[in-house]
Amino acid sequence: PRASPSGAPVRHRAIDRARVAFAVAPPPSRRRAERLAQTRAWVDNTAEVDVPVPIAVVWELWQDKTRIPRWMPWIHSIDVVDETRSRWSLRTNQFGQDFSFSWTATDFPPITREKIHWQSTEGLPNRGAVTFAGGVGGAATNVRIRISYEVPDVLAPFGGAVAPLVENILRADLARFSEFARKVGRAMARSGVGGDDDDA
Repeated sequence: PRASPSGAPVRHRAIDRARVAFAVAPPPSRRRAERLAQTRAWVDNTAEVDVPVPIAVVWELWQDKTRIPRWMPWIHSIDVVDETRSRWSLRTNQFGQDFSFSWTATDFPPITREKIHWQSTEGLPNRGAVTFAGGVGGAATNVRIRISYEVPDVLAPFGGAVAPLVENILRADLARFSEFARKVGRAMARSGVGGDDDDA
């Protein structure tokens, strides 16, 4: 073999470098595990909206979980198990594919007219909170939702596109809620304190 200026055969030096690179690089199984760990990292998303309705009305709307699919249509169903547990089913078409996920959530003790929060105990790992803040004069309410979730394996190929997608969905959900709450507020104003949101 041709010798380098230092006297060491060039071919041998190339082989040595290859051996070092092979020794330093993690094995394929470890690389796959590392990629999986990265895709399964928890992601946070937030969205908020100012609702032109008093906080008492807004708070009551969020207390009935069966109403939530009205403004969050990707939530297919919510079955209330007891005072603190509920089963959720999500269905959505994104990236040209249909996806469905489910989980059981346990509610933490709420802070009346300030915060509701939960964590999943089965199914899709997630946790989150909805917070409420009354505006000046009490005629409006700021609603802010924050969710954290572990990206499912089936969504891993879409990488960084998942978080912006979910955030846009949440913003649209809260915009729908604002409109829904506004209609409920108007119905209540027409009929007095005991308005019926079914007219909304």
